[in-house]
Amino acid sequence: MKLIFKVPVFGLVIIFIFLAGFFTGKSNRSYQIDALSEKIKRSVTGTISDAMHIDGRKLVLMENPELVGQIMKGGSFGNDNFSIAAAQNMFSKDESAIEDIKEKTEVHKVSSNVWMIRMPIVNCTLIETSDGLVLVDTGMKPAGPALLSAIRSISNKPIHTIIYTHGHVDHCYGTWALIEAGEKPEIIAHKNLGKRFRRYIMLRESIAKYMSQPAIQLPNDSTDMVWPTVYFEDELTFEIGGIKFELKHYNGETDDQLFVWLPEKKIMISADYYQGFLPNAGNGKRVQRDVESWIGAIKAMAELKPDILIPSHGGVIDEPRIIQESLLVLNQALEYIFTQTIEGLNAGLRKDQIFQSVELPTHLKDHPLLEERYVTAKDISKMIIRQYTGWWDDIPSHWSPATLELQAKKIVELAGGTDKLVEFCRDLLKEDLALSSHFADWAYDCEPQNQKVQQLVLDIYRQRIMSDKSVTLEMLVYLDHMAMVRASMR
Repeated sequence: MKLIFKVPVFGLVIIFIFLAGFFTGKSNRSYQIDALSEKIKRSVTGTISDAMHIDGRKLVLMENPELVGQIMKGGSFGNDNFSIAAAQNMFSKDESAIEDIKEKTEVHKVSSNVWMIRMPIVNCTLIETSDGLVLVDTGMKPAGPALLSAIRSISNKPIHTIIYTHGHVDHCYGTWALIEAGEKPEIIAHKNLGKRFRRYIMLRESIAKYMSQPAIQLPNDSTDMVWPTVYFEDELTFEIGGIKFELKHYNGETDDQLFVWLPEKKIMISADYYQGFLPNAGNGKRVQRDVESWIGAIKAMAELKPDILIPSHGGVIDEPRIIQESLLVLNQALEYIFTQTIEGLNAGLRKDQIFQSVELPTHLKDHPLLEERYVTAKDISKMIIRQYTGWWDDIPSHWSPATLELQAKKIVELAGGTDKLVEFCRDLLKEDLALSSHFADWAYDCEPQNQKVQQLVLDIYRQRIMSDKSVTLEMLVYLDHMAMVRASMR
């Protein structure tokens, strides 16, 4: 069996697809109405940055088309059937997204009575039992109708049980279509999933910003989600129609994540613990990830010695030897990053010194399953530091700092004025691109409307995106900053 280990986490490429969608010419009326409504909402509430930011992205990508290919180097889902409409409307029943997902959904038989339903961005798993169907995950909201059609192409039995592996939008928002079709399943999830659902409501504008989704599509209240009917804490074992299911919870990408083990079939449904590359354990835009518990999850899965591994993103792995290698090498990498970070904390190193010093040894760094596409080992170290310490970065002046604007003003004065600082930055970027971006930030914080400063920022962060040292998540941060600056130039 030939395996292609390209399984990035949905969040990163989703953001890029959202941006790249401007090039497709496939804009739809409902999305335009949503965007217009959101502009009005933003102008009234002031809770989200200027709506022109989105237009800024369009301008930046049109003026710098080479950025598209560079960002795409961050990887793919392990699935060629991308859906831009779905990626732009993950929380909605957008008709174009629904139809596109229907067209691109595939059903793959994994073993006797077990199927993978492979949709754009995410997979669901269906298990047929004598008492009805068991479904693991339900996709994002516009995936619901496609999921229902796929299920009915397999079996007309009722859906007995749904298992949510965790509360991310691509894993449990498609349930509405099954309920509207008359299904009345039990829905099982970890007890922390409820908190995640409530957070989607409480932080709807913030989550929309960091996920590049229209804020008006985020849930307004509890009726916008289909909630679990059964919660558990650590482990749950049950039998349905002669098939045994074991659910095991470990904090990882979320604090409500679980994996599903079918012991008689030796099938592991691995949720997002396994991603086929250095995983999304250091995402600077997301809530805390638990690397130590993630290590425990990988160990537990490897110890069960599955014959088949069904990930939430990417293809099935059905060779036990490759499954073991995939899990164990990931475990070694996460343990190495974790150990180095903890040792640095105990040694009293300044926090930036800790993560800057973390680097995987050669045999791990060069391993094809540990490619740094989405985040780096240093990013994961930052997440570990954040988990075990406070918000202070160990720099004394940062405890009660002067505003960035005041700091920037003094830096510009010391440089002899804006023109001198811009000239200095342009010389410096030839020697040290990362260092030059600090000075560009100061220049921009001091004089954001200065055209020379604006162009400097665009040039520097374009180069940072094009740098081979950048991974996709940071590229998107740079792109967003460029978009904000570019929008303000009109």
